[in-house]
Amino acid sequence: MAVEPIAFPAEGGTPGGVRPQAIGLPELTVAAFLGRTERGPVDEPVAVESFDEYRRAFGGHTPFSFVSYAVEHFFLNGGERAVVVRLANRATRGVIEIPAEGDVMRLMARRPGSRECLRVSIDYDGVEQDAARFNLVVQRVAKPGSQLVEDQELYPAISIDPDDRRFVVDALQDSELVRVVGPLPRARPSATRAKHPGQPIPYLDMSRPGTDGVELTDYDVIGSNEEGTGLFALDRVERIDLLALPPPPGRDLGNTAFLAAERYCRRRRAMLVWDPPRAWRSTDAAVLGIRAAGLVSHNVLTCFPRLRPRAQFARFPAEIPASGAVAGLLARMDRENGGWPAHGAAQLKSSLTTIVDVGDGQAALLRRFGVNALVRARGGGVMLTGNTCLAPQDAVATLSRRLDTRRATLRVLGALERGTRWVPSALGAPETIVQVEQQAYAFLRKLRERGALAGQRDDQAFFVRASRSRADEASALTLRFGFALCTPGQFQTYEILYRPDGAVTHAVPPLDTEQLAG
Repeated sequence: MAVEPIAFPAEGGTPGGVRPQAIGLPELTVAAFLGRTERGPVDEPVAVESFDEYRRAFGGHTPFSFVSYAVEHFFLNGGERAVVVRLANRATRGVIEIPAEGDVMRLMARRPGSRECLRVSIDYDGVEQDAARFNLVVQRVAKPGSQLVEDQELYPAISIDPDDRRFVVDALQDSELVRVVGPLPRARPSATRAKHPGQPIPYLDMSRPGTDGVELTDYDVIGSNEEGTGLFALDRVERIDLLALPPPPGRDLGNTAFLAAERYCRRRRAMLVWDPPRAWRSTDAAVLGIRAAGLVSHNVLTCFPRLRPRAQFARFPAEIPASGAVAGLLARMDRENGGWPAHGAAQLKSSLTTIVDVGDGQAALLRRFGVNALVRARGGGVMLTGNTCLAPQDAVATLSRRLDTRRATLRVLGALERGTRWVPSALGAPETIVQVEQQAYAFLRKLRERGALAGQRDDQAFFVRASRSRADEASALTLRFGFALCTPGQFQTYEILYRPDGAVTHAVPPLDTEQLAG
């Protein structure tokens, strides 16, 4: 395995002798979803713990994206925490023009999209005597002309005077709905008055609605590391375990997006749940497609075929990518068995079925090429079978081709890397080498006691050794460790090299003595 840099900030050091915290495993599996949504912030990761929370932040189902369906099926199949990043390509923001004695004050929506339906009202209650002040109400409604208010912001006694402490531009800096654009009028905005006494104050709707833009390209999905967009927006999230990029209806994401997402998952110790091309309409087509594409990775899982609704045909598209449902199923299995090797066939919720039937022989053929099969079970359910990732077909990779052991490996590596972030800033302390070794030993021993590792004794289940560089003992420290997931004494061995500017993790071939005795 290639050397993989890990960005360890120099924080939480222990030069004063403070003992590092015990390393623990997260309780919930976090799945990330990227793509177009009905509305919401762009290139900002938003955590949700139900589909209702998703709808409040991003709206509902749209004809131009499968993201909402993937998130809904994630929660329906047992997922508990998702991170969603909305992506957009040339989407525009709506504008509201508020009259102001022959001029206008322009407010622009903070977020782009045709579903960002905003309206405003202006009144002078309590500020009649101040010619620069006014009260502003901004609302987001469900759709144009709707009276269903989904969000509201109130700004009392704000002013068009730049020297006023309640200057409108400053007051709207923290608004989640609008911001001021263009030059301000000389007079305050005109009040939105009712035509007749006793009628409610009317609202001004958007004079120019926003647009949803066009289909995403692979480069929109990848984004920019420097700007923190696309995939790199997830850098602001502490941890992700699964990543799904549901393709848009009618087309596929390209190999460029696949390779970038796979590389990103490798760095983040996550698993990419990849939806195969629409051209995979049969088992033979899937086998030919996977052989022709040449896409392999220990950090990718894919499934065949796509899914379709068993009922409510008007509510769902004719077919739906399976990544959301499969991610929810994996999250449910993690909760039930702790995320450790205990993988067997598991059933999706009965609301979905497959678009084509896959027999046992066909499922076995798919498994040979690293593709998991979604198989119709008796009673109408759908079973996930295969327990394989998209790894190369060679004898050495046999263990890492198993989906359950690969995901368990990622959980161990991620926990150790996050838990030892304090080491680069404490390399000069003489006790650091002992502390990091004890910290890693205690973590791996806890896993053995929970039954997550193979072996009845510590030396059968894992080993840990920390050492200094002889050339310059204060400049580097190496933590070497191995752990057995399936067979006692058969370790996966890794080293983390800590330096003042960060750390690097890489896999190493185990020594004979490590295989025998740890």
